[in-house]
Amino acid sequence: MKRKYETILETVVKTFLQTHEPIGSAMLKERLPFEIAPATIRYYFNQMVGRGDLTQLHKSSGRIPTESTMKRYWRKHLKELELLIDAMSEVARLSEEENLFMLLKPVKKNRLTAVESVGKRYLILIFEQDEYVVKYQSQLESFLQDMIGYELEEVKKIAKDVGMISLYYKMRAKNDEEIASFNPEALIRVAVVESGWGKRNIRAFLDGDIIEELESGLYFDPLLPKGYMALRVDSMIEERPMKLLCIGAIDQDFTKIFKEV
Repeated sequence: MKRKYETILETVVKTFLQTHEPIGSAMLKERLPFEIAPATIRYYFNQMVGRGDLTQLHKSSGRIPTESTMKRYWRKHLKELELLIDAMSEVARLSEEENLFMLLKPVKKNRLTAVESVGKRYLILIFEQDEYVVKYQSQLESFLQDMIGYELEEVKKIAKDVGMISLYYKMRAKNDEEIASFNPEALIRVAVVESGWGKRNIRAFLDGDIIEELESGLYFDPLLPKGYMALRVDSMIEERPMKLLCIGAIDQDFTKIFKEV
């Protein structure tokens, strides 16, 4: 009984992701992997509504999954993932087709290797792939010497946390050039609908700061408004390791972009 219940519920979710329409017993009967009478489906529907797994928008309409059901579904199916696309052009195309906002940032090794003083006027931070020049301060020099061996992203975060704002923005300006965003209109629409959320968060998302703050995984509210979700994964695109953040409505079909491995 429990297995049949779960199969019916999962089929409802998959059907809803494809159609975005309320699911009736006749439609569901055609999609289930076993024979079942429409009356029995309606019995299960009533149970699912009672348990909060499905909801019925109108008395005569079919059922749709609740937000809690969608969260459980995605937590089950979006665990270990592999990107189905490997070209930036495909990322751009799918973000538009599926109404998703995507951020991409290349992952590269860029450790701080040395901090050099120039006549007690400037400090040069020498990374494996970049250099940054800041005004000399003895305390700053001592602090940065302790950062040798750290990755640029770690140094940038620490600089922000301890109030070295000019250094933080200098590193971030160069770093931001590598961040690519696709379909920002999808995120702006979220901010328009949820203006309070937008005022607090839209800049961090559009600027790309958020991609450094999130570990790989699935995120719902309070990071995003109810009804939306974010997925942060590490991927390979055009043979380059990338951090990818994908944001969309909870009823968008993310499985068109990712597959379970």
